[in-house]
Amino acid sequence: MPDVRSNLKSIYDILPDFQNTDFVIGIDNFENVLIDSASVNGFWYFKNTEKGLIKRFVLQQSPQIEKICVVTLIKKNDGKFTPRFDFQIWHTTKKAFEEFSKETIDQNLIKAKVDLDSCHDNFLLLLNFINSIETIDFGSTSYAVIEKSKKKVFDNVTKETAIRSFVEKYGPDISDQDISLLQNRRSKLEYFEKLLTNETFFKSEKIKLGINKRDEDVWQNFFENNPWIFGYGLQLVACEGLDDKKLEQTVVGNDIIDGVGKRIDAFLKTKGNISKILFCEIKTHLPNLLIEAYERPGIFVPAKELRGAVAQIQKTIHKVTLKLQENFYKPVKDDGDPTGEELLFVKPRGIVVIGKLDDFKTENGINYEKLSSFELYRQQVSGIEIITYDELYERVKFIVEK
Repeated sequence: MPDVRSNLKSIYDILPDFQNTDFVIGIDNFENVLIDSASVNGFWYFKNTEKGLIKRFVLQQSPQIEKICVVTLIKKNDGKFTPRFDFQIWHTTKKAFEEFSKETIDQNLIKAKVDLDSCHDNFLLLLNFINSIETIDFGSTSYAVIEKSKKKVFDNVTKETAIRSFVEKYGPDISDQDISLLQNRRSKLEYFEKLLTNETFFKSEKIKLGINKRDEDVWQNFFENNPWIFGYGLQLVACEGLDDKKLEQTVVGNDIIDGVGKRIDAFLKTKGNISKILFCEIKTHLPNLLIEAYERPGIFVPAKELRGAVAQIQKTIHKVTLKLQENFYKPVKDDGDPTGEELLFVKPRGIVVIGKLDDFKTENGINYEKLSSFELYRQQVSGIEIITYDELYERVKFIVEK
């Protein structure tokens, strides 16, 4: 975009403050943009470290009009921000400036205005969906908003210095393959976090799976593609799926054991000289974990989704135990050949992944009555571990990033 400021002096002559509060895209530098630490009337905005608070992102300037976007940031409970967009077209003609007065900017300078506040979720969902399609190129560079001091550090990091840092932390035997594996798992960890915290992104990923898909299908697809997360996050002993098989299996029916029957979201084995069996039910991160079901205040019971998940996995374990006459099971391939695995079926464990501990947060702090009710419930469920999605994420993050 050519620098048209030289022949568009009039708006900055009349409104000189706009020179410092405008960010002209294509001219100003995005590397100088970050989120201002101070709020204005409960809202947050971007600022230009070279100038100050950004009131208008200028998309186009001409002698007749300006096309701009006002971006307002809403802070969520998790400390992250969600944007609101207000698109405007401003008059920049001589006649508009002649009729202009500072008290009536909207009437005399703003020609048209589209406020997307009432449909911001769908607008962001559309942007995320289009951006997720590999064959569509937005034709722009990706930017990340970071502190300027941190940016200087990244600017000075080369591949050689990065590898040297890896060697210092992990030892001299570190290889390019090890670095690639770690980078991949870090990227999957970031994806995990986005599914967990960005509702718009989660909806766009659900749409990509096709029509009539459930929230649970998004997580099932993610874990099928990243079974290592279960190995890191579900327990201290590493675990994985069966050889050459998906996590989701029929465990009381014609696949793993016999007949037509019960499917389990994740059929896992521990890693060791002898492998034990774990069953995992994958639910959504969205439902409330508890409900207040009794007349007495402060009495909270598990919600339907949680009760159902626990009952489901208990029944599966019970049926599988009844079907097996021996303590060991040797899986076979589709052609009948043994896989070489030997699985121990002695009171197999069950795991339910569901909900988030955010359920117990309020604007004024944690609701300890609800949190204690949830803890009491899951500690009393014998043989079944109930883990929330944020707990699973933090376990994996600890191991990947330590």
